[in-house]
Formats: sequence, C-alpha cells, structure tokens
Amino acid sequence: MHRSLVEDFACISMASSSGRSESRRHGATSHSLSTTIPAIPSTSSNASLPPSPGAGTRRHVLSHINDIFKCTICFGRLEDPHLCPQCSKLYCYDCIGEWLDSGSSQSCPNCKITLQLEQLVKVRWFDDIQKLQQNLHTLSACDAEEEKQAERPPTGKGTENELCPMHGRVVNFYCSTCNQCICEVCATDVIEGRHRDHTFKTLHVTYEQHLSVLENELEKVEHYRDKLSLLQNKIERNVTLIGRVKSMKHKELEAIMLSAMESLDRQEEEKLMKLHAHQHSLLGQIDEIDQKLQTMRCEMMLCSKPQLIQMKPKIFAVCNAIRMNPIKDFKQIRLPARLKIEIPNLYETGVFVVHNFSTFDDNKVVYSNEFSDCFGRTWRIMAWCVIAEDHFGIYLELVNGTPCWMECTFQLIHYHPEKTISKTIRQYFDRTPQKGWGLRDFVTLKTILEEEYLQVNDSLELLYNIRPCSPTAEPSGVLDADESLSEQ
Repeated sequence: MHRSLVEDFACISMASSSGRSESRRHGATSHSLSTTIPAIPSTSSNASLPPSPGAGTRRHVLSHINDIFKCTICFGRLEDPHLCPQCSKLYCYDCIGEWLDSGSSQSCPNCKITLQLEQLVKVRWFDDIQKLQQNLHTLSACDAEEEKQAERPPTGKGTENELCPMHGRVVNFYCSTCNQCICEVCATDVIEGRHRDHTFKTLHVTYEQHLSVLENELEKVEHYRDKLSLLQNKIERNVTLIGRVKSMKHKELEAIMLSAMESLDRQEEEKLMKLHAHQHSLLGQIDEIDQKLQTMRCEMMLCSKPQLIQMKPKIFAVCNAIRMNPIKDFKQIRLPARLKIEIPNLYETGVFVVHNFSTFDDNKVVYSNEFSDCFGRTWRIMAWCVIAEDHFGIYLELVNGTPCWMECTFQLIHYHPEKTISKTIRQYFDRTPQKGWGLRDFVTLKTILEEEYLQVNDSLELLYNIRPCSPTAEPSGVLDADESLSEQ
C-alpha cells in the first residue's frame, strides 16, 4: 500500500513539473504575478502556444487522490488519519475510536484482525499530501480558466478588442513596462524587439487585479452615495418636523384668534349692558313724565276757568317736582368706544432630538439646547432613561429667570400620527432641581422599542410646547393628540 502511494506521488510531481516546464518555455504561467520573459526566437510569427499537457493528468490524479484518502467508516474526508498496522487501511481517528469503543467489534473493519486503539499508526505524512492536494486544486482551477478563455468564441465587438492588432492573435499578456496588452507573439518577437527585457503578467491575473481595484473604487463611490442619501433623508425628516411645528403654530394662531374674538365680544357685552341700563332708566323717567303731562292737560281741558285758577298752585308744584330730579351728565354715562385685543401668552414650540438612544446606560441624562419663553426666561428640556425601572422621563428645567407657573405639553413623535404620545402638565417652576421637573414615567422603554418610536437613525423626537400660565388656567387645547393632564 505504501509503495502504491509513493508511485502516485511521483506521478503527480512529474505531471506538475511537466506543466510548469512547458509554461516556462512559452512565456509566463498563470500562477506568477510578475515574470521577466527574455526574448527567444520563434519559427513563425503566427505560432500559437500549445495547451498545458499536464492539465488533464492533474485532474485525473486529483480525482484518484480524493478516492484514496477517504475514511472507510464515514466515507468522508480524512481527519487526523490513522492506519491499521495489518492492512494499512486509513480511518479518521474519531471514527475508528468510536468503532472500537462501541463494544460490538474490537477488530479492524477491513481485515478483521483484533485491534486496540493504541495499536493504530498515525499517518504523519498526511499534512504533506493535503498541501499537494491544495496545489493540484489551484493548478486545475487555473487550467480550467485558461481553457475556458481559449475556447471562448470570437464574436462581437468586445472580442475584437481582445485580438492583437498586429498579429491577430488573442491578447493574453500585459506588459507592465509599456502598460499595454499584447499577445504571445509580441512578447517573444526578437526581430522587432518592441518588448525585449520587459516585465509581463498574464492578462487574466492583471485583469483580476484591475477589477479588484475598480470594484474597491466603486464601493467607495457607493459609500459616498450612501452618505449623500443619508443626509438627504435627514433633510427630509427635518422638513417634516418643521412642517409639524408650523401646523402647531397655525393651530396656536387659530386659538389666539378665537380667544381674541371672545375677548372682544366680552368687552362689548359689558359696555353695552351698562349703556342699556342707563337707557332703560331714562326711558322709565320719560314714560312717567309723559303720563303726568297727559293727566295735567286733561284736567286743564275739563275744568272751568275758576277751577283752572284754583288748580294753578297744584300744577306748579307737580312741574317743579318733575324738574327737581337732576339729569345725569352724558360724560358720566358715556363709555369709551374702545376695545382691547387681548392676546394670551405665546407658546415656545420646538423639537428635541435624543440621539443614539440604544446606547443609553441606566440613569442616562440628555439635555436639549436652551431656549427662551415670551418673558425672557431661559429653559431646557431633559430626557432621563431609567432602565432598572423601565421608565423614560421628560422634564422641564428653569435655567434663568423668575419662578412662575408654566403649562407644558410634551409629545413623543411617531411616524403614524395616531400613535403619538402627548402629555400636559401645569406646575410652578423654580430653580430648585427637585421641583418642576415634569413627567418621570412619560413612557416605558418597552413601549418605545416594541411600538417603533425609534427613528431609523436610532433617535427619539420629542416635541415641546410651553408657555407661562396662571395656577387656575385651563389647558388651551392647542394640541390635538391624545392628552393626559397631570397636576403635581
């Protein structure tokens, strides 16, 4: 058995050596990246290179080796091979170990001789055989590629570019000295000697190198393009957020207009009620005087002349009593025809983006940029992640200014507007950190992750809407999302 293996190895070596020698006689092999080819005479300018004579032999020997080096038990590739000292059959060490340890048989599976595990002989030259197999695989693959390229039919415009314009032969070399693709006649022509002492590479090797470089460059361009696309997506999202804030401001303006109109109606009603009261009082006095005048005129018409003379003091007394009631000056009654437009405190509205949310640790705190309200106070939003309690909190903090009552609405934005979480608080804020912080349990972390509140860039978008208010102020209702009012 050992003598047969030696003969096989000798055959393999001869075939490989023959192939390499033949390749050297005709220029450069496909396995060398760079080779200097000396100029050698050629019998004919149209002579072609014969195919490698060792290609078929290598494939035949490689197939034969694959059949030889198989485990007789698992019929797979040998792993840590050991052989029987009697029949020299090869087995995987684990396979023959399981065979002997199974208890059903304590003999060689092939020759049936009684066998113990420690009697097996380790095949120490197997690593060399594996390296030889790998070399044969490489040679066979290169030969197959060369045969495939040689047998490719010369059709189409692309094939014309693969023919040497001087000799009409297939271009299969690359002169790195001239940076030119040439055929084997160009490489071996000693008469003209255009490429004498130049350095050549096989065309397919050079092609693979150039292709790899170009693919790398294209990948860089694709990476650059991906960055542009990401920037474009961020701009689109920014446009969307600005549109959302504008929509909220439109609603705020509508609410301000409605409030101003209601204030105008209220002011008008108050003034008209006072003027109408004065009008009602004057009309009553006028009616009473008219009745008295009518009564006195009737009495004067019906009485005789002596009676009229007798009635004169009485009529004078009634007239004097009527005139004795003072008439109010119009300046006391007049109300200024002036109405004031009462505009409520304006909201400060913006979006606080919490970046890299997935990297947050327990008790992670992130602050927004500072901003001012309509009275010049400075504020900032704080997001606080409490992983241990499954809480994500949102807080408002007074940075600078006098303490006051504030109405605060926070929204956690979702791509689907109906899933947006909105909560409102009214609270007294001062500069003591323990007071006026907001909503500790705004939303659970589980909800954020499972309900897909995270944006594609691993960020949360928090919209805030705050303004000063009075302790008894009612929520303005500017935001139309689901609101849950929390008083602390």
